[in-house]
Amino acid sequence: MARVLLVRPLRAAADVDVVHIACHAQFRSDNPRFSALYLADGALTARDAAKLRLRSGLVTMSACETGVSQVLPGNEPVGLTQAFFSAGAASVLASLWTVQDETTATFMARFYERLRIGRQPARALRETQIESLLGNPHPYYW
Repeated sequence: MARVLLVRPLRAAADVDVVHIACHAQFRSDNPRFSALYLADGALTARDAAKLRLRSGLVTMSACETGVSQVLPGNEPVGLTQAFFSAGAASVLASLWTVQDETTATFMARFYERLRIGRQPARALRETQIESLLGNPHPYYW
């Protein structure tokens, strides 16, 4: 049975299998290390996230454009996704575009239902995307 952290503080995320973060986010093209997740108690920048020590199998960022990154010298993509990989996450689920809150919540519930029955994250994501396409063909809704 996976251990799941649903609330802050993120420093407790080191001891769980799945971290789910639902919030607002912003990609900073002027300095991608300052891209941030906006949580109830303040911003968590990519720079801060990279300092977390995670053993999580999955980090889900349910927020707009969390998967956007910028390639800096050395061919290193920098952004929130890379930060959570640097922190130790085995898998990161993020969005490359803006998302609609209500349908994203439904999408996430269906995704986690599939994880709960034993699907691997990639398969659970694919199945949920296909299901979502039937009712809402535009990616904004999933």
